[in-house]
Amino acid sequence: MVTFSDAKLSPHTDAISSVFNPGFIADGLIPNLEITSADDVHFHVHRRRLLLASDNAFGGLLRDPVFSLTVPEPAAVLNIVLNVTYGMFCVSHLPSLESIEAALDAVIKYGLPIAQLAKPSYPLYELVRSYAPYYPIEAYAIAAHYQLEELAVAISAHLLAFDLSRISDELTVKMGPLYFSRLANLHRGRMTALRNIVLQPPAMHPITPVCNEETQRELSRAWAFASAEIVWNALPNISTYALESAFTRAAASIKCPHCYIMLRNRIKEVIYQWSAVKTTI
Repeated sequence: MVTFSDAKLSPHTDAISSVFNPGFIADGLIPNLEITSADDVHFHVHRRRLLLASDNAFGGLLRDPVFSLTVPEPAAVLNIVLNVTYGMFCVSHLPSLESIEAALDAVIKYGLPIAQLAKPSYPLYELVRSYAPYYPIEAYAIAAHYQLEELAVAISAHLLAFDLSRISDELTVKMGPLYFSRLANLHRGRMTALRNIVLQPPAMHPITPVCNEETQRELSRAWAFASAEIVWNALPNISTYALESAFTRAAASIKCPHCYIMLRNRIKEVIYQWSAVKTTI
């Protein structure tokens, strides 16, 4: 006998889940229901726990008293469904994004409250979000498809550098027009905000014996050149460090200490204003 995820299974291997095994205790109770996956892995769970979580008697499979049943989902998918039902984290199991998506379908099929299970800090939320740094558009499309608002919002922050023209028709259909539009509006809104912020040059200081209006216009011209370059090349995720570096380099030839103070003050304003721009849908 081997446990699921402890070994590669052959068609003749009788496997038991390493977590949902006969010794799995929940609320002080031992399991009283065995669920077998499509690939013949056995999961030992609590019938009452599933009935309380489901609004359709676990897809109708538990309407009558039973001690065992077989489901069409493979073990990798069923494992996710049971983990999130019990409120247990399974990110460490590294399920594939395809398995996670199939598990979401199964969660709905078995009458489990998908919106509640995908709340922030809940296992299902953390499971999908764990893919945001690596497959952000795919994870966003999944969250959008199932209308998991808080999850979609969190993942959208990872898409600020994503080229929206690369989104496939399949993913566009999956996420739907509303969530695609919100993502496009996020990108467009940030770029508009960036342009409005950086195009305002530093203020001029009172004329001094060594720095008149014409001299100060050199700083304004340097700022305008840097602003144009930023607006032309920047992505919606441009960092405050990149903005500061660009403006500091552009004004490197400025010698007047008063102009330099005006420059530093304006850079601080830019950093503050850009930091305040919304980063999620």
